Amino acid sequence: MIALVAMAGACGSSGSTTTSSVTPTPTPTPSPKETLIAKADACTLVTAADVLSATGTTVASGTNGVQIPGACIYASADGATSVFVFAQTYSDASSAQAISPEQVAAAFNGVFGIANATVVNGIGDKAIEYSSTSGGSTGAVIFVFKSNVVLLINLTPATGMSAIEQLARTAVGRL
Repeated sequence: MIALVAMAGACGSSGSTTTSSVTPTPTPTPSPKETLIAKADACTLVTAADVLSATGTTVASGTNGVQIPGACIYASADGATSVFVFAQTYSDASSAQAISPEQVAAAFNGVFGIANATVVNGIGDKAIEYSSTSGGSTGAVIFVFKSNVVLLINLTPATGMSAIEQLARTAVGRL
């Protein structure tokens, strides 16, 4: 019994020369911080001059006193051509990417008559365009996702998709 107590005491003594060979776990390298866009102003992303360049039609800001946060509305003097631009900044890219273009299109379907989804490559992180019918005119709607920003542009009338894609590329270039 005395031998067991002596051995236990020896194992717990501070004079022990046993060293631990624990290898520290390497600290993971943090991923690069995503580039966030602080602000997206619809009226500076797409200007009246941009609409003229894309469509050949002169437009002016035409809100008729109605202010929609995050939106900019342009219209020709005769009202035949209109452009609606909406930009929303989210806290991070994951939140923006979680937005479903199909859900937004469904919400706007009553206003714009959206159909025929087509993926567009080379604009932002992803882009989806739709044809639209509003007030008897055929138009185009494009949703663009870039980092933490979701952008919607509606152009009426649209004879093809090149004008709306030009506006979208211009807007993304300004983010």
